[in-house]
Amino acid sequence: MFKQKKVVEKGIIKYINNTHATVEVIRQDSQECKSCSGCVGAENKPKLLEVKAVPGLDIGKYVTLQIIEHSPYKGMVLILILPIINLVIGSLIGRKFYFIYPNSQDVRMIACGFLFFLLSILAVSIYEKTIRNQKQVHRRIISIDTQDNVDLIPG
Repeated sequence: MFKQKKVVEKGIIKYINNTHATVEVIRQDSQECKSCSGCVGAENKPKLLEVKAVPGLDIGKYVTLQIIEHSPYKGMVLILILPIINLVIGSLIGRKFYFIYPNSQDVRMIACGFLFFLLSILAVSIYEKTIRNQKQVHRRIISIDTQDNVDLIPG
């Protein structure tokens, strides 16, 4: 349902720093790039990506990158659907608690529903922060390009 998207891009090595290299992505005028709208307003700026360096890299070499992007729909479903479900569940549970406003079932339902709603938003935000730190966009160099051929990197 929530698929990963693999994108292959060409770039030039700009800097090498021990275990990481900075690659300037060569912009292509493909339909897929135009339909993405991820780079809106950045047409004139170079797109620099930091990737793990592989043996044989030199500044100025052309490389091919593989970028794996995760789908944003999982987070959207969590932030939109889960709080509404918890609002309903909280309202149903609020009908059974008689120690909060024992004479008014409506107030209990609203209070518990709102409480469950807020707790679910808090839980989703904490979950998203931890997942965002773990699931960064994965980038790696899959080949070093030369003028005549392509040297494939295993792994």
